[in-house]
Amino acid sequence: MQNSVTCLPHDPTLQEEYLAALTPGDNIDLRGCIIKEEFWNEICSSVNDGEGPKFGRTRFNEAIFDGDIVFDDAKFGDADFRRAVFTGGPSFVGPHFADNASFEDVQFGGMVNFEGGRYEGTMFFERAQFAGDVVFSDLTFTVGSWFNDARFSRGVSFLGCRLYGGFWFTKANVAGTTNFMDCSLGPATFVDTVFAGETNFDRASFAGGCNLEKTRINPAPIFGPVVCEGPLNLTDAQITAPVVMDVSATEIWLIDATLQESVTLRARYAAIDLTRARLFYPCTITTDHAPSERPDESRLALRALVEVTSNQPVRNWVHDSATISIVSLEGVDVSFLLLSDVNLVRCEFAGAHHLDQLRLEGYWNLGESPVLDRRGIFPFQPTRRLVIEEERKWRALRNRRDYEAGGWGRRPEREQDVPGLATLTTTYRQLRKAREDAKDEPGAADFYYGEMEMRRHSRAWSDAERWLLQAYWLLSGYGLRASRALGWLVVAMMATILLMMGFGLPQDSPKQEATGTVPPGGGRVTFEIDKEDPRNPTGDHFTGERFDKALSVTLNSVVFRSSGQDLTTAGGYIEMASRFSEPVLLGLAALAIRGRVKR
Repeated sequence: MQNSVTCLPHDPTLQEEYLAALTPGDNIDLRGCIIKEEFWNEICSSVNDGEGPKFGRTRFNEAIFDGDIVFDDAKFGDADFRRAVFTGGPSFVGPHFADNASFEDVQFGGMVNFEGGRYEGTMFFERAQFAGDVVFSDLTFTVGSWFNDARFSRGVSFLGCRLYGGFWFTKANVAGTTNFMDCSLGPATFVDTVFAGETNFDRASFAGGCNLEKTRINPAPIFGPVVCEGPLNLTDAQITAPVVMDVSATEIWLIDATLQESVTLRARYAAIDLTRARLFYPCTITTDHAPSERPDESRLALRALVEVTSNQPVRNWVHDSATISIVSLEGVDVSFLLLSDVNLVRCEFAGAHHLDQLRLEGYWNLGESPVLDRRGIFPFQPTRRLVIEEERKWRALRNRRDYEAGGWGRRPEREQDVPGLATLTTTYRQLRKAREDAKDEPGAADFYYGEMEMRRHSRAWSDAERWLLQAYWLLSGYGLRASRALGWLVVAMMATILLMMGFGLPQDSPKQEATGTVPPGGGRVTFEIDKEDPRNPTGDHFTGERFDKALSVTLNSVVFRSSGQDLTTAGGYIEMASRFSEPVLLGLAALAIRGRVKR
């Protein structure tokens, strides 16, 4: 049978017999045949059921289609075109594939057009070669489609397509323009693909994730808007043209990605991982609070909101439900990076290069130290401060009894994931310098506090230095807590007043006495004026008069002035101690206030 079929194009008698026997729905087996355009048109006429050609199972393996073959409105069962050759450009307008269709290793010589129709089976285009432009428009791949290792010598366009059930485009190569405008896709995989021409994903949406790992992309100036209900994976990808990327996704992975040109990423909802990303030009990452026209985001917004509220280690950290968060800057040269309107609660800064040159603009926030239990001996809450994720992990790691003891969140699974105190100190110092260089002195205050905290806990310093830092922290919160310094000042003044009333003021004000001898014959008299020593108080020490004198001594001590009061020996020492300590506390309070209001 195969030999007779092979001879069909060359034997008119066999052609007539073959065509006469065909009816709509028959199986077609033309493997290895050379099928000219005229012969194919006669086949389609023979199997036409009034609505178009209708085939059963078709086999065109290694067949050669000579000319511009038309498959418009054709109905196929299981279709096999493997290793076929189309010398021209075939047209598939409105076809119906009821089962799988295989175009593996097929060579297309001209423009290929797939428009509309129904595709109820899996479409295979693996290792297919397209010499001309390829257009897929207004069609639905229900089960899945495979374009692995496909080669496009010119451009390929998917316009208004619905590519469900999985879309595989791995190790493909597109020399011309790639267009996925207005497409709806399920999980899509573009791993190790080269898009040499301009790439456009305008208004594309992905019901699952979009995997562009190890892909080379030459994006259009505006990439998107794109919506991913899963992660957008750009791990180890290369972006070779300046672009503004407009993306809504649950996650965006730029791990080991190479941004060879300036990139502006305007995103919504996403947690962005920039670990070891390579930036060669200034890049901006910002939340898009006023998005342009884009596909429906309702399910994505709900999913992102659930992830945000269930992944909160310390506090409710979202500015609004669309605000993006940065997960990691490890290994990134951030001197080229600008972050604006982003959440940095879970961001890991350790290992970033030139962290002191990181630019933060607009709204940004970090995690906060937890609210302590009020059942302690102090009736007030300490001032909360901003903390980076690495410190939160370090604090949680120290809580051995309960993984959420102290309110620092879940303890890290591996201790080696937590940087050492020296690294944390350096990280805080560089972040502080970045804010100081931006003339944001109040914003740098919490980073300075974190730096000093890490130094205070570090064993690398001598005991004397650590005790000095301990005192600095206790008295004024490293010169940043005015309320603490003023509180200690009030305590010191009250103590001074009590000590003065109890021991420092004499019982009575000492009286002066003049003594001398009058010569018998009169003349010049010399008197010696003396003052009696103050006597320690007896009786009631705490009277209104003594309080007034003690208050005067204490207030004068705060401003380095002598009170002029007569004091006992103990009172003199109390006054000296007061004149040393209380002005220091007042100065620390002034320093803290200055740090918060400095321009």
